[in-house]
Amino acid sequence: MKDYDVIVIGGGINGLTAAAYLAKAGLSVGVFEARGQCGAHCDTVELGTPGFLHNLHATWLATSYSPAMEDLDLPGLGFELRGTETTYAKPFLSGRNLQHSMDLAKTAANWARISEHDAGVQAKALEFNALNLDEMLEANRRFWYGPPTEDTLGRMYKLLDGFLAHQGFSISGSELLTMTGFETLDLLFESDEVKTTTASLGWISGMPPIHRFIGALAAIFMAGIGGPMAVHNSRGGSHALTHALVKATAQAGGEIWTTCPVEKILVEDGRAVGIRLAESALMPGEEIRARTVVSNVSARPTFLHMLGDDVVGPDIANRVRAFHYDEQVLFGVYYSLSGDVEFESAAWDPGIQRAMMGYLGGETIDDMRRHNVNLVSGVIDDDIMGNWFIPTRADPTQAPEGCHTAFIWVDVPPHPRRWQGQKITGGIDAWPDLTEALADAATDRIEEYAPGFKDLIVERFAMNPLDQVRNNPSSVVGSILGGAVTPDQFYLNRPVPGIITRGASRTFLPGLYLSNSIHPMGASWLATGYLAACEVAEDHGCRDQAWWTHRPWDWFMEHMMDVPMDLGVSPKWLADDASGGN
Repeated sequence: MKDYDVIVIGGGINGLTAAAYLAKAGLSVGVFEARGQCGAHCDTVELGTPGFLHNLHATWLATSYSPAMEDLDLPGLGFELRGTETTYAKPFLSGRNLQHSMDLAKTAANWARISEHDAGVQAKALEFNALNLDEMLEANRRFWYGPPTEDTLGRMYKLLDGFLAHQGFSISGSELLTMTGFETLDLLFESDEVKTTTASLGWISGMPPIHRFIGALAAIFMAGIGGPMAVHNSRGGSHALTHALVKATAQAGGEIWTTCPVEKILVEDGRAVGIRLAESALMPGEEIRARTVVSNVSARPTFLHMLGDDVVGPDIANRVRAFHYDEQVLFGVYYSLSGDVEFESAAWDPGIQRAMMGYLGGETIDDMRRHNVNLVSGVIDDDIMGNWFIPTRADPTQAPEGCHTAFIWVDVPPHPRRWQGQKITGGIDAWPDLTEALADAATDRIEEYAPGFKDLIVERFAMNPLDQVRNNPSSVVGSILGGAVTPDQFYLNRPVPGIITRGASRTFLPGLYLSNSIHPMGASWLATGYLAACEVAEDHGCRDQAWWTHRPWDWFMEHMMDVPMDLGVSPKWLADDASGGN
């Protein structure tokens, strides 16, 4: 078999992003994927009745932030974003709800009905954003799409200094980032509705509020300082993003080999020089050489299995063994529905019926603190709470006419030790015995906020962390972000000290780069794949391309109001006064 300039191990969306960029820059690129198709964490499947399409993993697509939208012309390759006017909503058992909307005036009006104080905090945040828009964008471009550096961190501290001063606080940005997300929320806001909604956004974005630094960072930026959020799905489901990246790679001359699990990264004279395929591969035991290898497999299998202690040395091996995956692990319950979910709080503000995404449960911030402590302690909380999605409100093609799909994601410990007062043994292997009971509890919880929900269910499917691992072994214990995002595994420390020696993706082993388990985290904004592509291209002398010039956030800023909205929302909910909300 022929050799390549670059081999990418793993055809997830960030591996494909790196491959497409590098192939388009003129390098010969081969992608080797273990499964029969690419995009393990960005897939859309029929689980039962034909016509009901379920997005099992990536559903909140933040790809519109990525420069790949223009650099790779993803819209021209069939990636058609779809959204809803209400970008995020959280119902409460009081009958009220809190919302974020593309229309900032609607967000302000909704928040003001909850708390004039908290609406004022957000208004000041948006004012600060408008006054400092250029620096806000540039600092975020460097922080999220650039290699981690002390200079960029200092720039973020300075930006936060200005934000806090504008809000009237005397603390500095560096002091704020020593706080947890919960402390930050208590500092900024007074209402549980705003606090819990913002905390839930931190969770779904991969930055849990229990932690210092990352929790505080999420609390600030998820509180509305950035204005409208990129909350989209795509026509035909999330897998359309995978398809577009496959097309981008193939059209640029890259080659994708599926059913080709990699057993070993070949090392000669202290340098990565290629791969050896597993005996179960389409080409059993085949060795393929390359000038550069990019691993889109997470850190533990890359360094402990495909390289091994004899290559990485005992120090790095022990650090990688300590790299943990025990947060951002999800239990999903997926529903095919005969109609749309109707939240009881729509009577108070009908905008919630125009949201494809939100959170339920966790009525108070103290509830969420307890839930987060339980989560990191191996306890499944008795008070079910989690993110809900109704993608068909954005894209009705994902279900038969008049029908919908929905699901709820519950953050869970991968190795549960207690639930409902009962001790659990067996670690991750205990999940098959827990699955249906937890799915029942999650379904009951939805019914509390949306009476009549159960009557809509045509079919129900549950996916636990063990299922996630079986579907994608790189997803150790079911982690969705390439490893837990915690302060000791974030920014300059990600994945662990000593792995990355320069930039964001260059490892201590010459010739080996990572596009998984690196800063910021694996997600649909495609930042890790972009960073790997930039650094490989720089080192191959082909980064300077006329087409490779677009910046993060530019496509979203230009096109955010062009994305079709509310295509699957019932006409009865499209008027502002649809349900008497005022």
